[in-house]
Amino acid sequence: MIDSFALLTPVLLIALIALLGFVGCQVVFPLDLPPAVEHVATTVKTGLPGMDTVTADPLILEGGELIVATVQWGSAAVQPPTPVLSGAGFSPVPGGGPFNWSGMKVQTFLATNPDNQTSLAVQATVPGGANVVWNLCVSAYRNVDADNPVFSPIQNGAAFIGTNPQLPPININEGDRVYAVALAADNDGTFPGNNSYVAGPGFTAEFPAVANPMVEDGGTGTLVIAQATNTSQNPNPRAFIFAMGLKRGNS
Repeated sequence: MIDSFALLTPVLLIALIALLGFVGCQVVFPLDLPPAVEHVATTVKTGLPGMDTVTADPLILEGGELIVATVQWGSAAVQPPTPVLSGAGFSPVPGGGPFNWSGMKVQTFLATNPDNQTSLAVQATVPGGANVVWNLCVSAYRNVDADNPVFSPIQNGAAFIGTNPQLPPININEGDRVYAVALAADNDGTFPGNNSYVAGPGFTAEFPAVANPMVEDGGTGTLVIAQATNTSQNPNPRAFIFAMGLKRGNS
């Protein structure tokens, strides 16, 4: 009489060999996912009242990076003119402002660093000059989708008072990243006042030398909450935060 286990042994052996072969293929030939969005460099340049132009320190790049520039400014004009950015072909982010905040404006722009360009200096000009302390924040990212680089722009509005501005969750996919910029002013509107930020959970402050405005990025999980914490002891500071997703490229 033939043992039933003996009959099953060849079948089990064939299945085991097939399983090991599949696992081996996965080890030798892993899934070729596109690289995740990666922060390259950030710089923040501050202009004093009366200045009409500021130039950010050059970013050291490789070429082809997405350039994100956020400008916070103000002028004596009833309708403050939009800043003019040069150094690359900038255009406003749809849904990225200009936002009214604490008697000023905040707006975010995008450009692509030309291929093979290894140094990029961005300049912002406010026609007629600014009447407040103003800032140009410039960041570079690689591995961003060339056709649809950003998604889900969101901001917390002009009336927020408190030390922990935060936004509703942004839904991101694996490899995406969230960019955010946070600003704070004293309760009477004085900017920057005695206010400074630290990055929110899961985020990294990318230019710690200037903590207001603070540029941060990161995010973990699929629902990312962009937030920041004002470390000052000023009572009831004004706060603003803007964020958007950066989409991973397809190749």
